[in-house]
Amino acid sequence: MKLGLALPTMQNGWVISHTSPKFSPDWSLIKHAALTAEAYDFDFLLSTVQLVGFAGPTKHFHETADSFAIMAGLAAVTERLMLYGSIATLTTPPPLAAKQAQTISDISGGRFGLNIVSGLEKGMYSQMGIWPGDHHFSTRYDHATEYATIVRELWETGRSDFTGQYFQMDGCHLGPTPKHPIEIVCAGQSDRGTQFCAEFGDYQLAIGKLDPDEMRQWNDRLQKATAAAGRRCGMHALYTIVLRDTDAEAEEAIEDWRSNQDYETVAGLAGREYGDGDDAATKNIYYNSDTFMLSFPTIAGSAETVAEKLRALGAVEGVSGILMTFQDYRTDVERFGKEVVPLLRS
Repeated sequence: MKLGLALPTMQNGWVISHTSPKFSPDWSLIKHAALTAEAYDFDFLLSTVQLVGFAGPTKHFHETADSFAIMAGLAAVTERLMLYGSIATLTTPPPLAAKQAQTISDISGGRFGLNIVSGLEKGMYSQMGIWPGDHHFSTRYDHATEYATIVRELWETGRSDFTGQYFQMDGCHLGPTPKHPIEIVCAGQSDRGTQFCAEFGDYQLAIGKLDPDEMRQWNDRLQKATAAAGRRCGMHALYTIVLRDTDAEAEEAIEDWRSNQDYETVAGLAGREYGDGDDAATKNIYYNSDTFMLSFPTIAGSAETVAEKLRALGAVEGVSGILMTFQDYRTDVERFGKEVVPLLRS
């Protein structure tokens, strides 16, 4: 089971609360988290792409780091970790994405992989005037299929004359071609998104399940699609880790964030206006949901509890890795490395 870290590339991270740790995604923090992960036997890093923040007082995601620039920097200062950088298909032409990926792969000695983001958040693109229209919600994986096809052709042959509905290449050139294979990962989890992963991905980035039996069923869908495509594709399952001295202390921390969540941001994230209607009802709805933690499945407790749960999930056939988010990247990654990794590796 590979261990992965979702880097702190977006302001204030993955818990939308007034009392959760706050940070700016500056290079020093990101570099510290990455080098700590490498020192404690993590296997891979992921940097996301986010181009617009959430409205609300905690200003979540208002500041973000560029995914490819971060991975180019980390390629030069890390030695072992696999680096997955994210590209939004609506913002970057496929030949440029192929060139950037080849360059970072070269810097890292073949440790770079490309996360293809098909573009579901309309506001992220409409702010720049590049949203193609709401039809993209239903056609985004057709668009991504052409995108990935061109990228693969350029990596493999250095040339593409692909002509499709969305892209037309005319003797498009890439040189040099990659010295090492470049993996593709993708986070599509709908039936169409899973098909895209099965056809092009080396790994699917998927929201995990807390019950191993549910995880097994969840992964089985991917494996069936992959078998139909005649390929192999693993699943890197995403979880939020809340590590404390005891299980009770971990639950207390989550309850504190829940009680002090930024309801304005959480309601907006869920498509509901806050401050215009029955605010008490809105608070009741979201107090009893996990939207304030972006609905990521949470593994909380002592080191022994966290290790036991991760070990059970990692034992599910087809689960190739665990991708983790933390709250305070200045301390949490090191604590996980010291207390949990030895239990997992033993």
